[in-house]
Amino acid sequence: MSTFNRTTLVKVLEILDSSNAGEALAAAKLASTMLREAGLTWDNVLAPQIHGRVAQAPAARAVGGGPFGYRRDRELSPHEQFFMVLLSPRTPMEIKGKLRTWEARVLDGEITPQETQDLRSMYQSFVVG
Repeated sequence: MSTFNRTTLVKVLEILDSSNAGEALAAAKLASTMLREAGLTWDNVLAPQIHGRVAQAPAARAVGGGPFGYRRDRELSPHEQFFMVLLSPRTPMEIKGKLRTWEARVLDGEITPQETQDLRSMYQSFVVG
């Protein structure tokens, strides 16, 4: 089970408003994956918001030191790196176009070792910077 970061989820969900349908879909898929990997449901996450605004302590907001609030204490999976690169505003459009051709294989875990290495390099260049 992975560590869940609500602040990261909020940042990913903000991308749902993108005028680019592919980016919005990628954000939705990443948000669902984040919940599933944390063993949560949408009801678990949304319930506190329905009953009233929950104040978040400043220290809790600063937990994630990595891109999009992810913790740096673990290596991101190729799936997570894929969506981070795809959603990053620093990723050039031609790279995003190339990545969209990989999406089904990344989601199925069928990318080659070379593509995994290329993805890691793109993640370092366009997300971590």
